[in-house]
Amino acid sequence: MDLCSLIERNAAFAPEKPAIHFEGQTLSYAAVNGRIEQTARALKSEFGVRRGDRVAILSLNRPDYLVLLYACARLGAMLVPLNWRLAVAEQEFILSDAAAKVLMLEQSAYRSLLSAADRLHLRHDRQAKGRGAPPGSLAVERRHEPTHAWPHLG
Repeated sequence: MDLCSLIERNAAFAPEKPAIHFEGQTLSYAAVNGRIEQTARALKSEFGVRRGDRVAILSLNRPDYLVLLYACARLGAMLVPLNWRLAVAEQEFILSDAAAKVLMLEQSAYRSLLSAADRLHLRHDRQAKGRGAPPGSLAVERRHEPTHAWPHLG
């Protein structure tokens, strides 16, 4: 059994059992599994994330962090967590060194990395809002190079 199978098994065995309690809300295993499937599909179809690719995240702890971890595991991609306490220059170095294909970040982190957009060849492309994404979930931005993306959590 691998990491991504854990949630699938629990969703099949006890779909309504609570999987995550966060800020007064509870997500069932079925709901978490659905979010993982949706995120994995988006990473694969919209950004071309494949086995061995790196997906970075700059976020405080929240359910979408775990969803992204399991979605990456499902695709065979590696999650590259960025520490929100680091300076922008340090985050830039990690992103460049890791060659992350996708970066997910919270709206609050978006402005701090906006100054680095030119150096990292980033541009705004589209957002996930309106595509059935849950509130506070992923919004998307792409790099100038077609093989890179820069999303943020909305």
